[in-house]
Amino acid sequence: MRIAIPTNDRKTVAERSGRSSEFAVIEINSQGSRTIEYLENTHEHTHHGEGHNGNEEHGHGDLVELLVGIDIIIGKKFGPHFSRDFYKVGIKMKLTKLTDINDIVNSIEI
Repeated sequence: MRIAIPTNDRKTVAERSGRSSEFAVIEINSQGSRTIEYLENTHEHTHHGEGHNGNEEHGHGDLVELLVGIDIIIGKKFGPHFSRDFYKVGIKMKLTKLTDINDIVNSIEI
């Protein structure tokens, strides 16, 4: 299982998934062993002000490519465009109230 968690500091969950500086990618194998790597979020954020007020459509195709092979994204908030783009490719999203990435990782059961 591969899980992505948006983060800005490698310790806590970022408030906005699409605007995080990177994603912690946790891989859990069938024996329960967990590894973590960090992928830089290279999504272009400069146009979001326009796209979010309904005047211009934008997408997250670059993030979908970055996170290919992820089973689920766990985050605090997902915007409608982010949700749409990941839903289209079958990547599940789960909201969390937890803020510490280690707490999330330790709570995952396989």
